[in-house]
Amino acid sequence: MTDDADKPVFHFTPQRNWMNDPNGLVYLDGVYHLFFQYNPDGNDWGNMSWGHATSTDLLSWAEQSLALPYTQDEQIFSGSIVVDHDNTTGFGQDGVVPLVAIYTRVTSNAVQAQALAFSLDRGMTWQKYHANPVLDRNSSAFRDPKVFRAADRHGRERWVMVAVEAEQRMLLVYSSHDLITWAYESTFGPFGDEGVVWECPDLFALNLNGDPSHPRWVLVLSTNKVPDHDSAAFSFTGHFDGHVFVADDAETWRPLDYGRDFYAAVSFANTPDACRIILGWANNWQYAADAPTYPWRGAMTLPRQLELTETGITQNLPAVTEEALPAEPSQTYQADHLEGPVIFDSGRHYRFRLTCTLDDAAEVSVGLLSGAGMPAAVLHYAAGTHTLSFERTRSGRNEFHPRFAEVSSVRLPSSSSSSPQSLSQSLSHRLELDIFVDGCIVEVFANRGAATLTMQAFSAPDAREIVLSADGRAPIRARVELYDLTQITVTNSRMLMLENVAGPPSE
Repeated sequence: MTDDADKPVFHFTPQRNWMNDPNGLVYLDGVYHLFFQYNPDGNDWGNMSWGHATSTDLLSWAEQSLALPYTQDEQIFSGSIVVDHDNTTGFGQDGVVPLVAIYTRVTSNAVQAQALAFSLDRGMTWQKYHANPVLDRNSSAFRDPKVFRAADRHGRERWVMVAVEAEQRMLLVYSSHDLITWAYESTFGPFGDEGVVWECPDLFALNLNGDPSHPRWVLVLSTNKVPDHDSAAFSFTGHFDGHVFVADDAETWRPLDYGRDFYAAVSFANTPDACRIILGWANNWQYAADAPTYPWRGAMTLPRQLELTETGITQNLPAVTEEALPAEPSQTYQADHLEGPVIFDSGRHYRFRLTCTLDDAAEVSVGLLSGAGMPAAVLHYAAGTHTLSFERTRSGRNEFHPRFAEVSSVRLPSSSSSSPQSLSQSLSHRLELDIFVDGCIVEVFANRGAATLTMQAFSAPDAREIVLSADGRAPIRARVELYDLTQITVTNSRMLMLENVAGPPSE
């Protein structure tokens, strides 16, 4: 358990120094690998390198040694990692399947180009390709390559890269048979508002309603408004034939998360059963440099498994994470007519599950990280408008940036209740909130992942209460389950010895 009240214990954050975008997310031999933008020399952005962490359950992380350090001539910006099962690069030796990192190298003249590094020991040590870069447009904003396997129009599998010309708001598609020689395929964009940069693209297929006969393609983009640097992540659905991505509606930007602190989300490669699991940076460029944490700064979100339905993308916790969480609640509460306030002594690292049945006149609120009745964050649901709001303006430490103390809202799809209507036949709506609080990170999964909100909230060190309340004008049936997550393994140790987890490298 950390002495720093703000520091998460089940969201990955490094022991010290600055961290931002997740990079090179990959699964291999029972281990999930998280690489990330990292400054090994301080807790401000700079000296960009790739840090490294590993997990077997996507919940308890072990920080590993620095993977790709910056040099005097090169910084290591964002990118991805693939498992080169067929050794298309020729980097594999003696039957060992190589991991290949495709990253943006930034040289002293500010040119951004794509480069390779490879590992023959499951990502623990890396060697840069001797003929880097492998793709250079002589651009100062060509970055963030995400690479995956996809068939061309003739059904032939090869590597596909999506990257961005960030300032021109363009997604570029390239293809390759060996990860070394790349051919241009197409461009998507520009779309949307000017004065925005595009970053961290990801393109993947999801089966509609889980039906493999109805695959759809999803494009994820993170955007950063300049000069105020307000950032967010969005998604498009569409078609991809291995060469060109066509959005169903390029003018409709669907937020991937409705909170202020969800950015640079990308998915894991090589996952079991082809699950699409994403991870984001729980921060916003608008105030990331001012966050009041030391000697660490920056955290990742919980990993989320994406599913696609007619109403859009849902985000659920991956099954492996569910298995790692406590099965039994430490506290429960149930009321046929919620009044309140009801106060729970929760600590600062917990899961709070709230299920409500209510009518159109009802409103319910959950105060988080509360001390002396002053919550650092308040979730408020108005049933009449189906609006869920996250407010961090009332209290807590929010003075470090003028735009931090704001409200985020989302209108949830209406959900009818199938519960008995003994109180009133008007109890027709059902609200389900699955809330994870971990130090300064709050993640809200509403109505089984139909919408999510990720926000930071900085409170007094002794703020350890949840305050549940209703407006009292209409009946609300409520059930609460509170799970203590304090004992989940803290990150930042190198206890996970990969040779003891997975045996010899894959062949």
